[in-house]
Amino acid sequence: MPTPRILSQEEKDQATMGEMAGNVTVGGVIPGTEKVKDPLTEGQKRQANFAIRMENALRQLEELEDSGFNPVNLYDIAVNNLPFVPDAVERFLSSPKYKQYERAKLDFSTAQLRQETGAVINDSEIVWINKTYFPEFGDDPGTMLAKRQARRDAYAGMKGQAGKAYDRTKKEVQSFGGSAPNEDALIELRQRAQTNPELKAKLEEAGLL
Repeated sequence: MPTPRILSQEEKDQATMGEMAGNVTVGGVIPGTEKVKDPLTEGQKRQANFAIRMENALRQLEELEDSGFNPVNLYDIAVNNLPFVPDAVERFLSSPKYKQYERAKLDFSTAQLRQETGAVINDSEIVWINKTYFPEFGDDPGTMLAKRQARRDAYAGMKGQAGKAYDRTKKEVQSFGGSAPNEDALIELRQRAQTNPELKAKLEEAGLL
């Protein structure tokens, strides 16, 4: 009985390609390798990202308020309205909770306004969102509660518009530290993904591309 001949690697590759060729369907697509169309729209993915940012900011704002912090307390309001004082000095003199509150306000506001306008945020929009969603000096307790509810309603609306994209993004975004990356960071990640296939795949899975 003749000894079986061991195939070279080239012959093995050719045999494999031959088997694959026999399975090619019309259009040259191998069964099982077809690209599945994502059922989620780009708009839903974008809204999901905004909704998660709003959710995180909302939690921080309410935790600070529930701890007894008054975002319009006289000390912080006075410090941040001192004439002829550089912004850096105002930030240094502001209380830690005030700075945390302002940062959460900014994140909530940019997510909400970028969704509504899709453009660079101007000063008039900042004035509008502060009057609509956040306590201002002179607001009575009832007005402050109404604004708190307005923030919740805005978040719920964004989440509803995102649909199923919200739940998927919520799970996938854990790889970014448990929260959606802010817009500037997302732009940077997308640019890097152009030359980094692994990062590109990760962003696609998270619905961020």
